[in-house]
This record gives sequence, structure tokens and C-alpha cells, in this order.
Amino acid sequence: MTIIPEKIDRFPWAGHLGIRLLPQVLPLIEQASTTLLFTNTRSQTEIWYKEILNQKPEYAGIMAMHHGSIDHHIRGWVEDALGEGRLKLVVCTSSLDLGVDFSPVEIIIQVGGPKGISRFMQRAGRSGHQPGGISQIYFLPTHSLELVEGAALRTAEREGIHENRAPVINSIDVLVQYVVTLAIGNGFAEDALWKEVKSTHAYQYLSKEEWQWVLEFISSGGKSLENYSEYAKVHKIDGIYQASNRRTITRHRLSIGTIVGDPILNVRLAHGGYLGTIEESFISSLKIGDVFWFGGRPLELVKLKDLTVFVQKSKKSGGRIPAWGGGRLPLSSQFAHLIRLKLEQAKHGIYEDIEMQKLKPTLELQQKWSEIPDNSSLLIEHTQSKDGHHIFVFPFEGRAVHEILSALLAHRISKIKPITFSMAMNDYGFELLSDQDIPIAEALELDIFSLENLIEDMEACINNVGLARMKFRDIATISGLIFRGFPGHFVPNKHLQSSSGLLYDVFHQYDPDNLLLRQATEEVITLQLDYQRLIIALKRINQQQIVLKKTLAFTPFSFPIMADGLRQKISSENMYDRILKMQQQLENQAE
Repeated sequence: MTIIPEKIDRFPWAGHLGIRLLPQVLPLIEQASTTLLFTNTRSQTEIWYKEILNQKPEYAGIMAMHHGSIDHHIRGWVEDALGEGRLKLVVCTSSLDLGVDFSPVEIIIQVGGPKGISRFMQRAGRSGHQPGGISQIYFLPTHSLELVEGAALRTAEREGIHENRAPVINSIDVLVQYVVTLAIGNGFAEDALWKEVKSTHAYQYLSKEEWQWVLEFISSGGKSLENYSEYAKVHKIDGIYQASNRRTITRHRLSIGTIVGDPILNVRLAHGGYLGTIEESFISSLKIGDVFWFGGRPLELVKLKDLTVFVQKSKKSGGRIPAWGGGRLPLSSQFAHLIRLKLEQAKHGIYEDIEMQKLKPTLELQQKWSEIPDNSSLLIEHTQSKDGHHIFVFPFEGRAVHEILSALLAHRISKIKPITFSMAMNDYGFELLSDQDIPIAEALELDIFSLENLIEDMEACINNVGLARMKFRDIATISGLIFRGFPGHFVPNKHLQSSSGLLYDVFHQYDPDNLLLRQATEEVITLQLDYQRLIIALKRINQQQIVLKKTLAFTPFSFPIMADGLRQKISSENMYDRILKMQQQLENQAE
């Protein structure tokens, strides 16, 4: 069920609506014995916890918070208290998605788009865990356009639509961990384990040569590390591979697992002080010399050392806008298709869902000023303001795809004309902003969405080596190349990064065919950059009619993207006032 706001903004901006719906949320929490309120990011969790406590101070002691940055002892206490029914409300992130069931939980509230149908249904399943219990979940939009997602979720539930999750193939790091785990137990025979491994879906394509590489790697460390005894973890005795070294066994047992968190990087001026923190998943996609906005000012990336980003002030007006945590969750292809389908129905005057009926004035204005895109068309809007020239593209493929697609288009346009861009994006589209006129019509004639030379262009606009180097840290951890430390005495992230970086450089120089090295590169392309999803999006775009609209003002679809970019460039106080002023000006034009 969607929590429908009483008033709909025809020019919405992300996050503005969410907290305003708190008066409609509190009665739901009051009537339930226990509620889980899910947000997509840790910062949203902090904001909602603070706002609810301000409104309901009596919740102190029966309300808690749960996310990945909170100490694991505190998270454990929250989980125990939930299970025992001692908490009325927990504000949380995906940290409570899986692995635990709490029978006292009656309702779930999802703040903001869940990005996927299965994720939404999974969270719904956190409630009603008792005989005869019914799962109840409410969707709370954080801006007006997210009402479309509420309608799409309703259709997905009614028609039983769920995403298919493609399993990861040939994860060498996981295989290494598995065979060492067997070796520290009763050991294993090579031929028997080979048959077992090949019988699984994940390793059905594993070659005999790759299997022999794995055995050599756990026995000697491979040709790059064979002179270091600590990497010779397993020995073959009477045809059985076994691990007998107590140090090896203890460290391996403490390291079993495949969940490796995304570290937070410190941001420092190259010749100055500390500026704050930023997620590695964003910063590692930049090249040295690239500009990004942080703390309301443009910064140029100077170098990345250990877990510190060194920057210098830039005079350039362009630059990337950072994304954090849940804001980078990919919008699933099935969910995106349903959203485009709902828009297509609205384009033809069909408003069958209550969410779409509420959104009708906004969509009618979008059609009047520009156009409503659908599954058969790609909308591109060209708008000029005092900030410069704006190109808005609406593929509706999710922020993760839009991030690389915007960089790709910016790179290709710069081949036509030297030009600097600022980029902003949300789940529905992205913006290219420049102080120069953007030759978008010429770029479209030159087939800017072509799949030709895609890999080369992607490598030119991202730091592919930097991404692979970062990804290798996780792979090195899972495969046991680096040790995270003993309970209560964990190795600092900067030391883990330094150790894995050294191993990466050794393999890169002396063992370029190392399978773990190859896995790092492949996972960057296929997983982190979602290469296959990008190809599918480009293929779909090439089959669509491209509609280029020159608009006199920001439209209901472009306004939230513009506002999202603006919030990263100016202070929060000034940003709020400026967006409200722009919002009112557009409302006046719409009347």
C-alpha cells in the first residue's frame, strides 16, 4: 500500500516529500506492536530516527537504529531486543533485509523507491512471522514521481512479477576459500572434488587448467608467491590435500565469509586539511585530474593512496556529483520496464492506479511542456538557464546505469567539440550541464548511443585500473591472501588496502595471467559497471524513437535531476531556499 501525500508537487525534488509525510506515518507506527522502517541509505536512517524522536520523545528506549556503520555489538543488541518484542520501532537499512526473522514485527514501511520488486517483497516478508500472520508493507515516496513506482509495485504484486537473479560464474576467490576450508577439515581428493565442483552451476565452465591453477595457488601461492611459505597453505599427503599448520587453520577459520564492506575514504586537500569522507565506489570511478563536487565546491582528484583521497581546489565549473550508498542501488530491469509501462499508459490517458490518478496533473503538465517517454521512445530535453545549457536524457534504467552512460555520452560529445560537463542523475534520467552550447543534435546524427568501440570509450572515461585495484582488495580478502585480523583486533582498512595493493602490483607485473587478477578486471566490467545492463540499455535505445525537445523551462521530469545536482554544489540552507524559489516560479508559469 502506498502512503499517498495530500498535496502533490508538480515540480518535485528528491527527499523533499519524505519527512513531510511523517504525520501520516506516525499513526501506522502507533497502531502496530513493532515496526521496521527501511531507508535506502545510512544518512536517511539517521535523519528519520532524529525526526521521529523529536516528534515522539516517549519512544526513547523502545526505538532503535540499525545500519552497517553502527558497532556490531549494538546491532546484536537491537536484533535480540527485536526478537524479544522489547522495541516498538527500528529505523534501518538493508542490514536487516536477510538472515533474521522477528515474529513481533507487524508492519514494514519502505521509505523511497526500493529499486527492485524482489527487494520490496523481501522486506515485506520481515513482517507477519507467526502462524496465520499476514505481511504488511507500506511504500512511502520521497518525491512525487516515485508514486509511479508505487503503481508499478502494485502491478508486480498483482501479476506475480519478480526479478531473476543471475548467479555469478567462476568466482575463483570463493572457490579458493572453499577448497582451503575442506583442507583444514578432513582434506579432499583432487578427482572427487573436481567432479563435485564441475557439477555446480557456478563452476560448470571451469576448465581443467583453471582447476590446476587453484590447486597450485593453495599449495604454493602460485609462481609469484612461491618463495613465501605463508602462502603454501595446503599440502598433498598420500593423495589427500590437507592443511596442518595451526596458524593457517586459525586464520582461515576467522576469515570464512564472502561479505566485504565498501570502505569510506577520507578526503584531504593535497596541501591542507581534512574535508570529510566519501564512498570508495564513487571515487574509484574517477581518473586522476577529474573534477567532482564535494562540500559545495569543485575539487580535482590528485591521487588516491591507501584509503585517502587527495584533492586540490579547482576553478572548473564542471564535475561529477557524488552518490552514496542506497542511492547507487541499481533499478532492476523488470521494475524499470513496469515504470515505463505505467508512463506509457498515462501518455494515452489511462490512469488505473490510485497513485497514477494522484500524479495525473504532474504528468499532464509534463506532456504539455515536453513529452511523456514510454517503452518505444527516448526523451531528451534541451533547456537553457542562467546556470548554462542543460541536456536531460531519460532512459529510466536506474542510477547505476545512468552514471556510466552519462560519462560515456560526455566523452563522445567532447570528441565533437572540446567541452566540460557537470553531471547529475537519478533513477529516471541524467543531466549534462555546460556553460557552452552542447551540440546534441549533431551528436545524435553521429549515433552517440552506438555500441561500436564501447569498451574503448568506457576505458577512456573511467579509471578502469583503479576500479580493478579496489575490487582486488575484496577478492584478496575472500581468497585468504590477506588477513583481516583477530576478533577485537581487526587490521585497519588502510593497511588492508596497502597489502592488497602491493599484491595487485606484484601479480600485474610478474603474473599477469593470475586468475584472481583476471577476476578483478572482469567483475569491474560485469558487476560494478554493470556492463551487460549497459549493453541491453543501449540496444533498447537504438530501437527507440529519439525525441529531442527544446523546452523553455525545467519540466516535472527534469526538475528533480537539476535539484539533485544543485544540492551538491551549494550549501544546504541556500539550496533549500533556491529550489523552493525556482519551484514557485515554475508553478507560476504552469498556471
